[in-house]
Amino acid sequence: MHPYDEQYLKTAANTLGKAFDFAEKHLPGGVAHFYDLFCTSTISRTFDGPDACPQVSDSGIELVLAVCEGDGIESLETMLSSEKRLPKGVRDRARWCGEVLAFHQWMTGASFRAISLYLSADDLINLYTQNQTATPRAASLALEEIYLHTVVPTRLSTFRSVSGLTQAALSEASGVSLRAIQQYEQRKKDINRAHALSVWHLAQTLDCKVEDLLEP
Repeated sequence: MHPYDEQYLKTAANTLGKAFDFAEKHLPGGVAHFYDLFCTSTISRTFDGPDACPQVSDSGIELVLAVCEGDGIESLETMLSSEKRLPKGVRDRARWCGEVLAFHQWMTGASFRAISLYLSADDLINLYTQNQTATPRAASLALEEIYLHTVVPTRLSTFRSVSGLTQAALSEASGVSLRAIQQYEQRKKDINRAHALSVWHLAQTLDCKVEDLLEP
């Protein structure tokens, strides 16, 4: 299920592409640093469905400023004064990566935080190397094939590992039975069909949204 209406997708992809381009030129750490900041930002959560309303305009610069607020970068002037002179190909790559990320998030319905747990900035860059002539929409399909149609840990397992909790500790903290957690992580039971309250308790314990734990 897509997180928001397709009419907003072009603007979202265009803005995220511009933001990645600007970040590559002006932020320490470039795309890799901005990718991590964006995926964990409150702005990225506005893309989460269902019926999301992404908080993006057509300004990639404004998006970068909003995401980087409180990250030690004080102003646009500070960013502009640290511009790096980059080959056009590097800037094209950054924009392409941002656009692909927007399409991938829309097509899978996953949150950006959940995506960042299995897709790193380096993975995105490698995808560009292999698919740079593909449109962002086509590349996002390749990305889905690589990461979502292979044997990967469940989202529940990934979030639990990141939190540092064992299955038993998660069971005790959430009130969901250990057996159920084991079956969800082994895909012996479909978490998408689990009792909504159980998934809510798991999400609360893992400090994420219910949608983050559901499988595509």
